[in-house]
Amino acid sequence: MSIWTNWDPLEEVIVGDCYNPGDFDWAIDNNIKESFNLILKETKEDLNNLAKLLESLGVKVYRPSINVFSGPIDLCGMTVQNPVAPLVPRDQFLVYGDTIFQSYTSFPDRYFESLSYYEIFKKLFDEGHNWISMPPPNGLVMKPHQYYTYITQGEEIYKKLSSKLLWHTATMFKCGDALIYNNRGPGTEIGLEWFKRNASNVKFIPNENTYMNGWGHIDHGFFMTDDDTVFCKEIDYVPVCLRNKKIFEVGPVKEDNIYSVLAVKWREHYKHFEKISIDGINKWLNQWKGFHQHVHFDTNVLVVDSKNVIFASDVPKKLFELLDKQGIKAHVCQQRHYFFWDGGIHCFTLDVKRKGECRSVVQN
Repeated sequence: MSIWTNWDPLEEVIVGDCYNPGDFDWAIDNNIKESFNLILKETKEDLNNLAKLLESLGVKVYRPSINVFSGPIDLCGMTVQNPVAPLVPRDQFLVYGDTIFQSYTSFPDRYFESLSYYEIFKKLFDEGHNWISMPPPNGLVMKPHQYYTYITQGEEIYKKLSSKLLWHTATMFKCGDALIYNNRGPGTEIGLEWFKRNASNVKFIPNENTYMNGWGHIDHGFFMTDDDTVFCKEIDYVPVCLRNKKIFEVGPVKEDNIYSVLAVKWREHYKHFEKISIDGINKWLNQWKGFHQHVHFDTNVLVVDSKNVIFASDVPKKLFELLDKQGIKAHVCQQRHYFFWDGGIHCFTLDVKRKGECRSVVQN
């Protein structure tokens, strides 16, 4: 019934989903609908293929429901401008031990996301899981362009929201009887305190002195395939408490490649628009499409078990060679638009049951 690591044999998982073409037409410019709906169509195809691959590997797959909204929603002193689809369950939900933890982030547009997972979590609850939720915040104010300043000013945004219980569950890495976490968020100190109070028997280990320096999501840059083995882009992504493990390093991330440049240009351009526009898609679509594999989402993977890992592209050849030498198979399930969605295979999934016992993996 439980789950203690990111690498024990996977038994049950949620694969996220996106809107159907046409569901979001009310929020986009008329002359961009064809391009944007193509992204939705291809994203849904890729996610369906991911679900099929997991099922072929013997994993039970759940899919969230799609709730279609027809416009912005005013609620509790804030506006849910563009309610999001349940594409990346990893950001707001953590299943650890036998408990489902639900959090809230600073993004008002994710306020209703939990509704898409209700039936899945209700089933797990009926089977014996506990299910708890952080108190829903009110008064969140974030304009559309702030989604992009969040990339560089996220900590400042959360300082302004310091009185609210907020946290990203993708800041936490399941490691036996310990949760390694980015202690500076994204989230607030009282949001983190909520987790600590509701998981009082868990060892919380801050992720300090890494490339991310205690800030950001922890599910990229490195992954583990068993209690003693770490694969990483470069060792500076690996939490210090795991650096005594057997580490396989792919090599430094090249920040000056074409993809990184386009990513900066995309965000700089797109932040000026109050709604998704023709300039925000068509200008960059052909330029960045296909270059997503150059970023460290290469290591944003789903470990099915110690011998099988799922990737979003077939580009990280050196990493595949390292895995192959250890008898680990790299399965590729192409995700054509995961730069557009700013997430990889791990982001698009949420593991809810794995075989394995609670044990000490980290000596701290």
